[in-house]
Amino acid sequence: MKKEILEKTLSIGFSQVAQSEEVRKFLETSHKTADNQIQTLSNILKKDNLPVTMSWESEISTSQESPFSDKLMLYHMGFLLQTAQAYHGTGLATAIRTDLAVTYKKIILKNIMVTKEWFNLMTEFKWLEEPPLAPNRKKLAQDK
Repeated sequence: MKKEILEKTLSIGFSQVAQSEEVRKFLETSHKTADNQIQTLSNILKKDNLPVTMSWESEISTSQESPFSDKLMLYHMGFLLQTAQAYHGTGLATAIRTDLAVTYKKIILKNIMVTKEWFNLMTEFKWLEEPPLAPNRKKLAQDK
């Protein structure tokens, strides 16, 4: 859940300073997605009388001058989205409770859609050209 809190906090802060309208729209989508996931996971914790992690929104400054490029901010968001996917996948694989498994499944599917939107935006701006590919071993062997 801390990854979602960090994602939400950075999305809010970055959206204040992003230069591109498309980047700002993506950050707003990321913010809403993270907020929904925080609420979903918080409700489960509250229902089981467990403490809920504190939010960091009060730490966001009111600055509207960007210390970073839109490209760097989106790279950070992509890293967070992909890291969160790994954590959620682990949670899904190890969940004994069916309600948690269903929750993780929904979160993972929503994150895939947001990550796809991130990837499309990165390629549209030509900040990400092609995902890393494995070498074609057959072609390498034939060329020898």
